[in-house]
Amino acid sequence: MNDPTDRSGAPGPSSSAEAVAHEVARRPGNSRLLAMLVAAEHGILYLVSFALLALGVGILALMTLTIVQGGASGAEKIIIILEELLLVLIVLEIFVTVQTHLGGGRLQLEPFIIVGIIAIIRHILSVVVRLTIPVNPAESRQQLTELAIYAGSAFILVAALALARWSRRRSTLSAVGRDDSSASE
Repeated sequence: MNDPTDRSGAPGPSSSAEAVAHEVARRPGNSRLLAMLVAAEHGILYLVSFALLALGVGILALMTLTIVQGGASGAEKIIIILEELLLVLIVLEIFVTVQTHLGGGRLQLEPFIIVGIIAIIRHILSVVVRLTIPVNPAESRQQLTELAIYAGSAFILVAALALARWSRRRSTLSAVGRDDSSASE
């Protein structure tokens, strides 16, 4: 959507918040303040990026240390490795989202849904591990209920991911169709 008062042909704001920011930036004296705020935002995002990378490396180092030093059985080690690698995937998905935003891209919904799905899978794994330990029937029933809730949550998030991707594909196709029809006129 283009700003009707802008005759340059440059794309205008696509939301009301962006419209307000666009209007504020056009006022005399605000461009310097806006540039400082954008620079501060980028500085913070770079710090967050480095922190996320350090966190990912730290998780891998602690996982390795736990596996090497721990007296866990082979199955327990595999579960620990799987859970920690899924945690690293969560951190990296957030890192990629921050990098996309730093590169000028817009924040997308899909990475956050994916992070949620991975987090739920981690919880499901921990419940499954706890189910292998014999407990009384009340605790077992609670763990099965927890597992059902996590499975339902995962299903809802996968459906949301499918809907987000379908919606994005549909809007892309309709935008291409509009461009084709305006070009043929």
